[in-house]
Amino acid sequence: MPQNNLKDIYILLVPRHRFMLSYDKIEITLASYLSHSNTRRMYIKILTLLTLLASTLPALSQEKMVKVNSINYHVLTRSLEQRRPGQPVLVFENGMGMGLGNWNNITDSLAKNAPVFLYDRQGVEKSEKVYQLPTPQKIAANLKLLLTELKIEPPYILVGHSMGGVYVRTFAGYYPNDVAGLVFVDPADFTETKADWNQIFRDIGVSEKRIDEMLQKRLYTPSKVDSSRYAAWSEGQVLTDLRKTDFAELSSLPIPQVPILFFVGGKLEVPIERRSKDYDHERFFEVKNSSNMLRWGRFIHSSSKGGALIYLSNSGHFVHRDDAAMVIGNIRMMLKALAK
Repeated sequence: MPQNNLKDIYILLVPRHRFMLSYDKIEITLASYLSHSNTRRMYIKILTLLTLLASTLPALSQEKMVKVNSINYHVLTRSLEQRRPGQPVLVFENGMGMGLGNWNNITDSLAKNAPVFLYDRQGVEKSEKVYQLPTPQKIAANLKLLLTELKIEPPYILVGHSMGGVYVRTFAGYYPNDVAGLVFVDPADFTETKADWNQIFRDIGVSEKRIDEMLQKRLYTPSKVDSSRYAAWSEGQVLTDLRKTDFAELSSLPIPQVPILFFVGGKLEVPIERRSKDYDHERFFEVKNSSNMLRWGRFIHSSSKGGALIYLSNSGHFVHRDDAAMVIGNIRMMLKALAK
């Protein structure tokens, strides 16, 4: 057989469209080659080539709209078809008002190691807009229904960024038996109290009068409804309401006894022109991070399975985009440990 025929087969491996690969042409081509002499040797060569090429192709993905509670949600799954019995699924919760595409620089790689589930919460990008506050319990229940509707059974490793960390903590509290691991990527601090927040400013020399004024503005000044950006506005409103109560709902929930990872961004990204005139913003950021990490360390220790707190000095709030390799590597180590 001429050497260029193998090259023709290689070309046929290009995916027909974004989400599904088709090998029908390859099967026809193989059938024609099997009618020639030396078929067994050539068949082995072709299978070897296909195996090598398959390892370089992206994981199979499916993108769809799924309806639960009369609301259509935009969902993306990867590698579910290759899931082994009992293998954890990586379930992602996006940051405030963010779409699932925000994870794309880590999920392509992670889908080679485990099945992946991503979705847009209500009103975000392709998911249906709903003019209701996305409270933690409601979001947890909706996520549970989505996973059930798609027949994606536990266990799950929950991965949450920013506000997604709050929602991950809530799901883990309401459904602790479904969870195999927790990954928080620079989360909104669900362990924070008003006293913790005020102490940061005391530590950097802000007067008590100014501290009271700033707390009033942060938590008790009404925010005008933004109907054009309702998803982001409403999630911000939920976060404010939780802060008023010192996250009472979340702190009352059990913590699953599973491995826990925290990734902390150590780079201040607030532009100079937007920094406070009342205090040293760099010092505030430093003290706030230290305060957060102290409590997050205690949170990790509350699990008998332990975990790690990873501080990345050159990463900002979007740690998974600034240092994707570090996030991917540590999640893979969690997956490997759970597989033992």
